Amino acid sequence: MGCGSSSSSGTEQSIEKVQTKEVGGNPNYATAVNKSQIVKSSKVKTSNNDKTRTPISDKVKPSAKSDDFKLDFDEFKDIDEHARQTPKSVENSIDELADYLSKPAKSELETIRSFYVWICNNISYNATAYFGGESAAREPIDVLKSKSSVCEGYARLFHALCVAKDIKCQKISGFSKGYSHQLGTILSYQNKTEHAWNVAFVLGKWRFIETTWGAGSLDDKKTFIKKFSNFYFLTRPEHFIEDHFPYINNDIEGSKDWQLLKRPVSLEEFSKTLKTTKFAREWGIVFPSNKYEVVKVDRETSIPIASKQNTLTKVSVSLYNTSTELCKESVVIVKDNFSNYTITIKPRETGKYILKVYGTIDQSQNVMPNLTEYMIECTSTEAEYMPYPEHNRFYGPSNDCKIRGFENSNSISAFQICKTGEFELKIKTEKTVKCSAQIYETDGSRSSDFIMIEQLDNSVCVKARFINKGYYKLTIFSELEGHDTYSEAMNILILNKIGTKNTSPFPKTYPSTKEFNCHLVEPLVRNIPSNSNVRFVMSSPVIEQILIDGKVYKKENNETWDVTVKTGGSGEVKVSAKTDINAKSSTSIYLFVVDSE
Repeated sequence: MGCGSSSSSGTEQSIEKVQTKEVGGNPNYATAVNKSQIVKSSKVKTSNNDKTRTPISDKVKPSAKSDDFKLDFDEFKDIDEHARQTPKSVENSIDELADYLSKPAKSELETIRSFYVWICNNISYNATAYFGGESAAREPIDVLKSKSSVCEGYARLFHALCVAKDIKCQKISGFSKGYSHQLGTILSYQNKTEHAWNVAFVLGKWRFIETTWGAGSLDDKKTFIKKFSNFYFLTRPEHFIEDHFPYINNDIEGSKDWQLLKRPVSLEEFSKTLKTTKFAREWGIVFPSNKYEVVKVDRETSIPIASKQNTLTKVSVSLYNTSTELCKESVVIVKDNFSNYTITIKPRETGKYILKVYGTIDQSQNVMPNLTEYMIECTSTEAEYMPYPEHNRFYGPSNDCKIRGFENSNSISAFQICKTGEFELKIKTEKTVKCSAQIYETDGSRSSDFIMIEQLDNSVCVKARFINKGYYKLTIFSELEGHDTYSEAMNILILNKIGTKNTSPFPKTYPSTKEFNCHLVEPLVRNIPSNSNVRFVMSSPVIEQILIDGKVYKKENNETWDVTVKTGGSGEVKVSAKTDINAKSSTSIYLFVVDSE
């Protein structure tokens, strides 16, 4: 399992398979009764049968009573700065350091906050010791002098500082889902515990302190990256249990008290339950339908993502096979509404996969932190496998669609089914929106010939033609106010069930069709028959005349033309228009190709 926290920094991480390492064995359990306990601390044993530990009966039994306690970290800015500015001259002994750190504190809460900030900012994690290269300092005074340790030393030092100021504190040993945690591992009480942390009695309750993980994490190169985190200071029990399980003195029942939960979980449940990262827990991001870290897949499965308090603005997923190869064609993520998403996984082959989920609540953040990871066990696949188009971001409207002028974008389904090969999507707009569209096939290729976009004052209509059966990505681009270029406004995933019999592309359309709000009824194909009567039906609120191969035609009614034209043996048929009948020249709007016999 490992006592080091794992990094969850961004989308470029690869799967790391790290052997389980144990440093220093089973941490010694200690109770903050008096200072002599820490000064005369006995050697740490390497077995769960360590008889030198303080008996559980000596401790104060914790309460799982809920409270409405909420932290405002801005209120700690003065004591935090005091801890960060600690001079080297007071770091010669535990008592001297504790006196300095607690001097301006107005409460025990501020005192333990000062201890937490100083340790997290001054003690580095000894990655070499963790991976078996050397021993690490564990006695508080040794940790203080070396400024380096593993979890045992972090927890002992915090405990010693609390003892120095007569603050009730416990050092808890147990299991964790840290750096070397492997998805699917089921722990038993025969395993050695490999992590240590603290609880402190503050504001009438025992509360969690995790200085090791609060100081930083190990990256995929087994290097400690120092990065202070507030998350592990007085972490809520329901969050802490996701990756910390106390097991002290071989006492299964007594150790449950230190989960600080009304309904403690079993070790098996802890092992199976999904661990989300601190970012997901801080932001209130949950995976309500898939609470276990191993998901079994029979051909296809879905994993919903819900947001309790913050809106995820960006989400992406990566699916890796056992060879750590990306399987882009087997996973998609669809935006259900403004803040909820659904991941759909449809592996090409049976076997095990790792699914990594990334996201952020900050629209400007380009590198998204990891939210969670699943092991996917696929037992069967589709008889007729259809890959998804390459797209590791979510399908659905962008978060700025409303600003772009789209009225009902959130009511548009991000996943749509086309049964005939002919697809049409109408989107209402609050203003005239300049936009374009593109179709992407599963291999990433695109074709502008099989898509046509028409624009009115209060709507946009996108028509697409799918030649083959399978999945397609439809991307709509538009201008964002203040920007000169088009950018993605929405992505729609489309499953086409039957390839169209009409293999001709749409007519070539010119930009003026959007300017004139043209609507073409027929023909909706570029290739028209030769030596035949072809009917042309179109409308526009601003065009006064249309010209087909130079011949002028008038409106049949207020805005519509319905004209039949005899085609020649070959060549092109151009449709142009005038918004002023007195204008000397016309503007091209459509171009057709006559199929030669």
